[in-house]
Amino acid sequence: MRAHVVVSVFFLLVAVPASAAEIDPKSLALHQRDVPPGFVLDRDASGPRTNESEASGDRCARALFKRWGRVSGYQTEYKRQEATLTSRVDLFRTSRGAELFIAYIVEEAKKSGIKGLRRSPVRIGAGGWFYGGGSGSSAIGFVVWRHTRVFAGVVALGIPRTPILALARAQQRRIAAAVS
Repeated sequence: MRAHVVVSVFFLLVAVPASAAEIDPKSLALHQRDVPPGFVLDRDASGPRTNESEASGDRCARALFKRWGRVSGYQTEYKRQEATLTSRVDLFRTSRGAELFIAYIVEEAKKSGIKGLRRSPVRIGAGGWFYGGGSGSSAIGFVVWRHTRVFAGVVALGIPRTPILALARAQQRRIAAAVS
């Protein structure tokens, strides 16, 4: 019996990081077909987000990524005139890593000092929050949530709350279908 438990624990420890690496984070972000008409992919602002590129020499960020067990990430950014739409995913070895990362993002949003930014919980994934403020072309809104070991977010400038939430739900469906 004891040997069976040890073998099971070993496979769980090996399998979770391996399965995290098997998921292509690009497949979890919003795609061109998901975004409203007229939005065009900004190739310069889109692409893989490795731990090295995200930390960019910041030892504190590298230490946090290591502690959280961040594996990799991906970001897509779309533009239409003055409006911008960004989709982001970060993969972690465990759900605890994604949970710690979202807690960090929530804390940073509180400290941001963006005037008029309001926060409300949303039913997207686990721990979902919507932050929004302003109106019209000066509207800013972003949704952050997690699904098991994936952190996800959608940030929009110049787009109202309802379409932002619809985009976040589309991204969450993609994540839920790909990640067990």
